[in-house]
Amino acid sequence: MSTPRTEKASSEPLAENTVLTDVLGPHAKVSILVALLSENDRDLDPTDISRLAGIDRSTFYDHIDDLVAYGLVEKTRTVGNSQMYRIDRDNPAAEDLAQLEWDLLDCIPEE
Repeated sequence: MSTPRTEKASSEPLAENTVLTDVLGPHAKVSILVALLSENDRDLDPTDISRLAGIDRSTFYDHIDDLVAYGLVEKTRTVGNSQMYRIDRDNPAAEDLAQLEWDLLDCIPEE
């Protein structure tokens, strides 16, 4: 599973101005999923996910349990006192979400 990355300044969250956030809205859950899809080859801690998603850590904690319950995100390991997370690459819905992003990108006319 892979999702397209765009080159952005390091201070700009990856989840801002993506096709998924444009279509599905800038809700925190969407931003968390976009952040995890963009880094699907590794697990991340809440601080990194929040930064990439452009949300506060408290907002991350408000929503992560729902995403885990849906099976879209999985807890991977604990590093120090921090739980690590990644997109659940074995979940067909997570795979479909990544594919949706690719399909939507194909619909955008080239400039």
